[in-house]
Amino acid sequence: MSVFKNKAFGMIASIVVTASLLAGCSSNESSTNNGATGKSAGKVEISFWHTYTDADADPIKKTVENFNQSQDRIKVKILGNQDPTKQLTAISGGAAPDVVLTYWDNVGPWADAGAILDLTDNIAKDEFDINTIIPAAMDRMKVNDKYYAMPFTMSIGSSLMYNKAAFKEAGITSPPETLEQLFDYAKQLTKRDDSGNISQIGFIPDYPWIDNVFWPVIFGGSWYDEATGKVTPNAEANVQAIAYQRSFYEEFGQSQIDKFKSGMGKRGTPQDPLLTGQLAMYIGWEYNFMQERTEDGPIGVADFPYPEAHPELKGSGMVSPRAVFIPTKAKHSEEAWEFIQYLMTTDTQIQFSLDGHVIPTIITALDDNRLLSEENKTMWTFYEKAKSENLNGFPNSPYISEYLQSLSEETEKALKGSLSPQEAMDNVADKIQPLVDKHS
Repeated sequence: MSVFKNKAFGMIASIVVTASLLAGCSSNESSTNNGATGKSAGKVEISFWHTYTDADADPIKKTVENFNQSQDRIKVKILGNQDPTKQLTAISGGAAPDVVLTYWDNVGPWADAGAILDLTDNIAKDEFDINTIIPAAMDRMKVNDKYYAMPFTMSIGSSLMYNKAAFKEAGITSPPETLEQLFDYAKQLTKRDDSGNISQIGFIPDYPWIDNVFWPVIFGGSWYDEATGKVTPNAEANVQAIAYQRSFYEEFGQSQIDKFKSGMGKRGTPQDPLLTGQLAMYIGWEYNFMQERTEDGPIGVADFPYPEAHPELKGSGMVSPRAVFIPTKAKHSEEAWEFIQYLMTTDTQIQFSLDGHVIPTIITALDDNRLLSEENKTMWTFYEKAKSENLNGFPNSPYISEYLQSLSEETEKALKGSLSPQEAMDNVADKIQPLVDKHS
């Protein structure tokens, strides 16, 4: 599935250990510490763990400093570079931090194991309005109709980034609007040498990874039917999404694309294939090519194309939030909730967005003039994309890691042609439905 900064599969490996590490966290513990600590005499110190590395931690450090200075009752002590494995060990042991910032898809398994506090009562008690938050981001915080976390920031995969020089050389004056145009442009932008080998390619649907959530979102697909309690990886739109990707391999050749991939420059370097023109178009996120996507820069940004027969899907995209939650074993859950509410205020969201070049999740923040400075111009288009009603994401659940892994494995088989898209997605349904029934 990518993402998740993408991120998703690096995270999935750590999530797989959830069952064994959380054996001591029964679901009966879910409300044990909810408000039990209360207000302590003097200043209460709470611990906050996050995933940012030292190189990326300045914005979150500044946010914590601002909170500590905004009041005299709570002091937040911050600890960074805590990956999901470290977080999971801590929240399942006897020294849980009070607040954790993590990747959104950890929430489902950890909540199911009883390691994350259900925020339902806190939301109701303080009349916290979840409708102020971008729906697609907030939905990722939900497990079995209960909210266990808040989406502090959000990434969006809803853009097509392209090499302007490659477009100009091919005589293409504007980016494609539909998926049919994308396929046609990809053919126009693909070159072969005298030996028939690809020397430049227009688009590779699974570069840099198999994106088993992004593509179904673009086609209007789904993964679960609440009315029937059945998983729907084999829904028509999902199957169409894989068939569309497969068409590129049928057009350009499996071995040819694989050979070309092996010779591409490394992403995120001056030899990045989109920068060099080896690759003409790319599925883009807000953190890609920040310096190069200026008006006079080499990289253009457009809405990702939609199916020609479904213009109502224009603006579709996949969301990947970072979640903040309170461990069930937190010693200061009341103060932790106060800190989380601070993180979800408009002013905090705006300042962090400016400092970290990320997308806020508070709807009103997207139009705030503070974000619309010239210095922040390369982010403007992504604030607009965040307003789309067609944003979606994978549903959080106790079995999310198994579901995503199965989707990736079977999608790869379909892209390689060893299975049809329908057969591959039927296999996913057969494998995951028993897990759904087990957790029902």
